[in-house]
Amino acid sequence: MRLFFTKIILIVTLVAGGAFAQELCPRYLLEKDLVVNIEGRFVNEQKVRTSMDIQWRHHQEALDTFLVSFPEAKPFRFVTAGEYRYLEFDNPKVKRQLGLHHLRENIGDTPLKLDDLELLAVGPFLCKDTTEQPATVLSTAFSNTWWSLTMNRTEEPDSIGMRGAFKETRSLRIGQWKDFSGARLPTLVKLSSENYQGEMWIRSAYLPQALNEDPVKKRSHDNGSWLFRKVPGEGKRKIPLILKLNQEFLRN
Repeated sequence: MRLFFTKIILIVTLVAGGAFAQELCPRYLLEKDLVVNIEGRFVNEQKVRTSMDIQWRHHQEALDTFLVSFPEAKPFRFVTAGEYRYLEFDNPKVKRQLGLHHLRENIGDTPLKLDDLELLAVGPFLCKDTTEQPATVLSTAFSNTWWSLTMNRTEEPDSIGMRGAFKETRSLRIGQWKDFSGARLPTLVKLSSENYQGEMWIRSAYLPQALNEDPVKKRSHDNGSWLFRKVPGEGKRKIPLILKLNQEFLRN
């Protein structure tokens, strides 16, 4: 009898787990491997100006890595695979394992949270019936900070509202979407809340293979012509008299 109930409980657990898994709707900003360099400038909750640079290395079938640096703070790497995540520091080399509740922490003195990076990398969102919830409303599955994202349209929105715990809200205004190596990304995002504001923009985005290439070495195969750009002008360039005399002397 005990074995029978054990089997029943196992079946119910599997069915419930499968049903829950079907409700997950992964929605990614990126759907291809790409390296994205992002710069941000903010006025934080303490009304202090702050900034940071982020290099987001997105991988479809591997770990996502965010290299985060600040002007006057210790840089770190945030690595996430969805099921687990950690921070890496250098000098001395330290690895800090993170739980979901740690994602509520702010990134340095900026108003961004680790949860923002987590949502970019792995999502996912809960897929709900469109009769119950519009397609422009995305409910987060595992975020400890944000509960929902509401867009003005599903494709390349220019206005997004975020709602979260403790009635926290944030609005995003996107100026333009642009193609970066085959991926459509927002070029400039203005974020604001009751307590802070800021801007983030993409400096560059390229395929991961470019990280293994030396751009200087690649250009040097062009006989160095890229080092010396031609000065625009009309007609022949005038040669100074001293050079003419030297040329005449060498010929003799």
